[in-house]
Amino acid sequence: MVTEPMEHLAAELQRLDLLLHREILRLRANYQLSLDEFRGLYISDEQVNQLINRSLDYEGPTSVMDELTAQAESLRAFACSRGCPDSPWQKLVTEFSLSSIERDILLLAVAREVDLKYETLLAYLNNDITRKWPTFDVAMRVCAATAEDRLDVRRCLQPQANLFGSGLLQPIASTTDGRSWLATGFSVAPVVPHYLSGTPCLDARLTPFVEERKTCVEWERLPVSSDLLNTLRRLPHLFANASSGGPIVILSGRNGSGRGLAAEAVCYELGLSLLRVDLEALRASGENVGRLTQALLLQQRLQAAGLLLTRCEALSDKEARPFPESQALLKMLAGARSPLFIACDSATALRELLPNQRTLSFHFDDPQYATRLHLWEVALAPVSAKMTRADLEALADRFALTPGQIAATVSSAVDAQAIANPGKCESVNVDALFAAARVQSDQSLGNLAVKVKMMPTWEDLVLPRVTLQRMREVTAAIHHRHIVYSDWGFEKRIAAGKGLKVLLSGGSGTGKTMTASVVARELGLDLYKIDLSSLVSKYIGETEKNLDRIFRSAQCSNAILFFDEADALFGKRSETKDAHDRYANIEVAYLLQKIEEYDGVVILASNLSKNIDEAFSRRMHYVVEFPLPDESHREKLWRGMFPPEVPLGEDVNFQFLAKQFQLAGGDIRNVALDAAFLAAQDGKVITMKQLVMAMSRQMIKQGRIPSPTDFKQYHALIGQGD
Repeated sequence: MVTEPMEHLAAELQRLDLLLHREILRLRANYQLSLDEFRGLYISDEQVNQLINRSLDYEGPTSVMDELTAQAESLRAFACSRGCPDSPWQKLVTEFSLSSIERDILLLAVAREVDLKYETLLAYLNNDITRKWPTFDVAMRVCAATAEDRLDVRRCLQPQANLFGSGLLQPIASTTDGRSWLATGFSVAPVVPHYLSGTPCLDARLTPFVEERKTCVEWERLPVSSDLLNTLRRLPHLFANASSGGPIVILSGRNGSGRGLAAEAVCYELGLSLLRVDLEALRASGENVGRLTQALLLQQRLQAAGLLLTRCEALSDKEARPFPESQALLKMLAGARSPLFIACDSATALRELLPNQRTLSFHFDDPQYATRLHLWEVALAPVSAKMTRADLEALADRFALTPGQIAATVSSAVDAQAIANPGKCESVNVDALFAAARVQSDQSLGNLAVKVKMMPTWEDLVLPRVTLQRMREVTAAIHHRHIVYSDWGFEKRIAAGKGLKVLLSGGSGTGKTMTASVVARELGLDLYKIDLSSLVSKYIGETEKNLDRIFRSAQCSNAILFFDEADALFGKRSETKDAHDRYANIEVAYLLQKIEEYDGVVILASNLSKNIDEAFSRRMHYVVEFPLPDESHREKLWRGMFPPEVPLGEDVNFQFLAKQFQLAGGDIRNVALDAAFLAAQDGKVITMKQLVMAMSRQMIKQGRIPSPTDFKQYHALIGQGD
């Protein structure tokens, strides 16, 4: 019994030697190969005889070609009877249903990868020392004993036939134009010799975009709902009993939602490995996508693996229009014998690319609060974590992360802690986990909005008591959302839009942006300010597209959206008098829809809350007024605007400034900065002179004329700056 992978192949090669010998003798008998000494300058007959006799128990020439043919058939019968059905060669023959002629043709190509002597023999048969590979002509002469066999060989050498269609063989590009079809050379796919030797490996052409996964995922490890798990567990039975490759399985959901683990679990139960294919890297490889796809399908069949296609957004342009070649690519991949999985954000985008294809779709929802809490507990179990139950609940509530993102967050926090305290085995604290969770959240929102730097705290806010209390209530509501929606079951009463919407109404500079940043800081979330200039477009439909991109990115960012000057975008809908009014109203209606569906936190800031459309106001959970500061608050703002390091003159009278000038906090900041710049170039100390000069400039900016009534005893200082 043949047991070693190469033993069975060696028996096949011995039979090939007989066929080659038969052809060499036939050519010599017909004087098509010369026997003179000039021929020996290239490849001598003696050299060929030695190479043939090296593997055959045969000595001396013979003219009985029928005897050689009989010996070849005897060797074939011997190999079939004595060979192991589990040998790589026999498994390959079975997998691709190779006929006897197809086996001989394939053997011609494989031989030169096993023993270099075959390069010499093939060059001899090609009558060209430079062509050390099999050609169609050599295949027809060596593998065909009769005229009928020659027709069969010709059929087997067609591009769409089994050998070339499956990718087992590939043509060798000719460098000389005008060669006949018979002169076409061919070689075996690079992965086949390794497979036959019992050392299978990934085709080098595939390594830039294919990752091999040895599946060992059991169903219990899938972080999905029980209903979805029960459905997925029936998939292996479907594929095991399918006469063909079975349906294409579409797994939709966010990255890290368990799509890849589900594909691995199915393959694990079927006894298959899994090849993860990065479609974006495949398209960016710069090589012929058709040939690479053929090589991928060959690898999948030889390796007995399922295919998981990832990064499917590469199949379409930015407007979600499929590329012309994408449908052909998926159609080719759909020919995979083993399960084909496609991981995508939304199954809808693939419908156009998979016409008339059998498909099954499974959506992997983002885990709800209770599931996220459990996932955090599981991920933190092996880690020493310094945190309370409340901290754990805060992480689960504020970051809508997928299972994969939660695991990655814990790993990142552990690594960050190790870098911060090298050599110390300290527990991972909650601050490190919050920071890692923010990084793990989708950061694509940064391309559409501006991240607000969060520096102030509650103590830095100078607001009326009622306003401050109301904002603390807003923060507490966000903090305890999980209790209301999850623990108390309000999510069952609300179909969509479980986020919180807050309207901050007040004049410019009253502290709305600063307050929003304090809320974000308190919650450990990022704050993104929406840039209206990049959002609103004069072109019909573009504003809606920009809004859609923002809210889709925000859904995965776990950040607070901050719309400043919101009345410019959320304004009242007007009576429709022309097309412009109609499309403006459509924009407002679309924004209303996106705001209502959004599950995160949205803060709107408006100077003129009365201009906000009533439909938006009705959907606000909180409306907080930010009035202009009174005299006591203005004095506090003046004093707090100057850091301790600032050199202040003894004549600075903050009480006077607060009483005389009714300014908002933003205006006070501008005056303080202007005075500081004036002092930096004049005396290096901030005095009332610089403050009065800066105040007069601020009044002029506001369209007011500085008067003695406003500045009283300090009015004379205004002219000293000229």
